[in-house]
Amino acid sequence: MRERKSKQKRLPHKVYLVICEGETEKTYVESLRRAYRRPVTIKTKVSGNSINRRLVEQYVREQGVDSDADYEIFYIYDADVECVANKLLTLPGNTILTNPCLELWYALHVIDHNRSVSSEEAVKILEKSHTVWNGYLKGRLTPEQNRLLMDNCSVAMKRAARLHWPGNPSSNMEKFINALGNEEKR
Repeated sequence: MRERKSKQKRLPHKVYLVICEGETEKTYVESLRRAYRRPVTIKTKVSGNSINRRLVEQYVREQGVDSDADYEIFYIYDADVECVANKLLTLPGNTILTNPCLELWYALHVIDHNRSVSSEEAVKILEKSHTVWNGYLKGRLTPEQNRLLMDNCSVAMKRAARLHWPGNPSSNMEKFINALGNEEKR
């Protein structure tokens, strides 16, 4: 009779609970999930500006993770609504803010932008930054837009590092991207 080899105990997948402001942030997180293919489970929820501690606790319960589970919470929001941004900083987890909006983060993949802008101006700057952004629709990424974002992610991280977070303009999206990258070493 053959002896069974004992299987090496596998580490459980880390779970990232990502609470997003809207579909634009959710679409980007899903794009990162597909690109990084790390041993991590990413569960996203769009909550809009109604984020609060009770909603977060409910979401954690819904996902079936408990206090002993290996999970982290990330809030990925635009910083253009100051009262919401301030509320996020009081919640448990990691706050990822792009000021004024995620479209600025997208633009940093192509251009080195460093002056204060409104959300509307950030979208216009994005659309002018590269031909793939012509006809940009919030909450959607074409395959070409997605490829540009993934191919130039490290460039955007370097450009964002030179900005003064959480001022306008700025983004600390590298915090989430670095967390995904660190899972490979786990």
